[in-house]
Amino acid sequence: EEQRKKANDETLKLKEEKEKALVEFQRIEKEKVLSEEQRKKANDETLKLKEEKAFLNKLHNLNNLNNFENLLIKVDSVKNIMFLKGKNSNGELIDIKTYKVSTAKNTIKKPLGVGSITSISLNPQWNPTNKTLKAFKEKGINLPSVVPFGDKLNYMGAAKINLSHKVDGQEVYRIHGTLSENTIGTNESSGCIRMKNKEIVELATLLEKFSKTKSFNNISVILE
Repeated sequence: EEQRKKANDETLKLKEEKEKALVEFQRIEKEKVLSEEQRKKANDETLKLKEEKAFLNKLHNLNNLNNFENLLIKVDSVKNIMFLKGKNSNGELIDIKTYKVSTAKNTIKKPLGVGSITSISLNPQWNPTNKTLKAFKEKGINLPSVVPFGDKLNYMGAAKINLSHKVDGQEVYRIHGTLSENTIGTNESSGCIRMKNKEIVELATLLEKFSKTKSFNNISVILE
């Protein structure tokens, strides 16, 4: 009887210890979960702060382009992305802003390489080349030699930035707005780089302002 009672006591003691161990295990697991949630929350907040800081830095750089010695516009015609970068006095290239653009159709020879800006026009008229006039005529559209700003056939949109790039001796390439913003992000143009009208106005205004304190010679345009 004593042995049975002793065995029962030991069994009860083991059961209590097991329950205590289970409670302790559950407490530790709960703390792990809480700790993981806290860690994740802290990481999310850190990432958010970094993103906010990066955005504010880019916004500051965008509004203070004159702090840079040179500007670089780089167009990736595969991803249809334009990068605006600034080179500071230490020679470092700083990312300022990226734009989604449209570039030349894959079936035509596109302008490539390093060039520069020759002029900038807001609310531009369009002076189609003879080749363009002929191409439109074949479509049944008789373009005037000068298409005024705001005309439904003015493919320059809200602004144009003339480039020095050439293809087979032709110098008619630009960064400009568009009549069809739904085509942005595609390979759709005849060689020019198209942007959303709001964004081309922003870019053209910033570059024109920069050129007044520096010059167009301080702006490089790389088409890839």
